[in-house]
Formats: sequence, C-alpha cells, structure tokens
Amino acid sequence: MATSAIPAAIDYLVATATALPECASPVRVFDGWPEGRAETALVIGVTPEDAATENGVTHGQLGAQTQWEEFTVPCIIWSRRAGGGAMKAARDAAFVLLDALDTHLRTHRDLGGALKSGTAIAANVVVRQTNDAEQAGEGRVCEISFDVLCRSRSAA
Repeated sequence: MATSAIPAAIDYLVATATALPECASPVRVFDGWPEGRAETALVIGVTPEDAATENGVTHGQLGAQTQWEEFTVPCIIWSRRAGGGAMKAARDAAFVLLDALDTHLRTHRDLGGALKSGTAIAANVVVRQTNDAEQAGEGRVCEISFDVLCRSRSAA
C-alpha cells in the first residue's frame, strides 16, 4: 500500500480531465509543464508560480497507526483567442474547463479511490487576463490558476 496518495491523485486528475468531453481536441491536457503549445490547455501538477505539490501529515489519534495526509495539486488553465470579442471568448473557454473539472470533483470527491476516507475540492482560483499592449497584439489570453485541495487517510 502506498504511503502517499499524491501519485494516484495526480494520475486520476490527468486521466479524468483527458476524458472530459470539454477537454476533447483541440484542448490539450498536460501532466506537468507542457512539452508543446496549445491555444487552450489544462496543466495538472504545476503552474508558472507553483511547481510544488505540498503535503502535511498528521496522526489520526495518539498511538494510532492512522494518519491524515493533506496536500495541494496546483493546476492552470489557459485559453488564447484572437479577433473581435477575443477576451470574452478566451475567458469563456477557460471557464468551461474549470467548470467541467469542478463539477466532476463535486461528485467524485475521493478521486476514484485515490483518497481514502478523504475529499478533494478545487479552490484558490485566480483569474488573469491579457493586460498590456504587447500581449494584446498576440490575441487575448485568460489564465485560471487553482489548486485541488486533497485530504486522505492511510493506515499501517
């Protein structure tokens, strides 16, 4: 039995996101930082600001072999659009992905069994949009960074 739920949680998030209809081509889903470019993408496990999946472990009770692991999986979505109404189109496309993943997590809080007696939730959402003339010349971009907060129980 694995001590940490982190690898299984990330694997589940990548597989689930890849299978969501909203993430069908041309949207790309990446496990870690992308090896290629995409107009619209979801990256799981890293953002430009945060490359760490941090965890904290606490014992369930004094003398028990049970422990709780709490960790965050950083994620980022981006969408780039050009032409008239590009900012709204980019923002709408980015939020379609966030909403799809969040909706899935609301009914699969244990990440397909990756979290034992635990929960996952999307939180700490930050939205960034194109904000300078140089960026605007390349189209409009909406980035949404967020964390999947996880809590899992393990026993010896």
